[in-house]
Amino acid sequence: MTLRKLYLLFIFVALIGCNQSDSNTTTEQESTQSQTQNNDNSTAEPEPERTGKVLARVNGTPIYEDDLNGRNLEFVITEEIIYQAGIKQGIDKEYRSRVRNFERNLVIEGTKAKILENAEPTKKISDEDIQKYYDLNKDRYTYVRIHEVSFPDVNLGKEIKEKVEKGEDLQEIANGYTDIAVTVTDIGFNKMMAKKFDNREVGSVSEVIQKPNGTFSVLKIVDVKDIPLNSSKKSIRHVLESVEKGQMFENYANTVAKENGMEIEIID
Repeated sequence: MTLRKLYLLFIFVALIGCNQSDSNTTTEQESTQSQTQNNDNSTAEPEPERTGKVLARVNGTPIYEDDLNGRNLEFVITEEIIYQAGIKQGIDKEYRSRVRNFERNLVIEGTKAKILENAEPTKKISDEDIQKYYDLNKDRYTYVRIHEVSFPDVNLGKEIKEKVEKGEDLQEIANGYTDIAVTVTDIGFNKMMAKKFDNREVGSVSEVIQKPNGTFSVLKIVDVKDIPLNSSKKSIRHVLESVEKGQMFENYANTVAKENGMEIEIID
């Protein structure tokens, strides 16, 4: 066999090998892509089938008659173009967490609604239940009017507090400090500031408080007003109903967790 024939035979064998290699590589890639697509399809929910008249298409996306919802077609087309532009820019990624949270809340609320539909009738909340809750949570239905003595030096706190506790007139206490800015303010009925007192009675005095602006103050309750039970019945009934529903949901969750062998780990 001549040298030229040997050379041609070598090239022929090499070409066959390359073709087989490319074929195998392509087959493997197609197999991998097919498997990936199958995996994706197995987890993704199928798109709901749309019916009705197609009025237009934007980049292949159909716009159905029921997409208009009273709007004109040009407006809907404009919105679709802007939507597709936003998707292309990746703007949808900024909202994925919010969409997931919204979907999660919808699922939770929908499940709760079914729990309530299937639940046995609960005991009707009586006037006695409302009265008991009102008595046990009287602080929530009590407003206190507060006067405040403010001063710049924390070292004055003990002295001023003792004068307030003795019942001295607050304005006279302030007037006694001629070289220091001591002021008296009527805060009014303030529910948040009422938490500064151990007892919500007229004459009660708070500890020395440091204010956000760096100054200090002592508070005194000068008036107390109770919200009548009759004015609170509706809100109390709502609270008790919410507590009852919450207990129902908790019992349901415990049952589901037990039946499905769910492991619950609380991490400190």
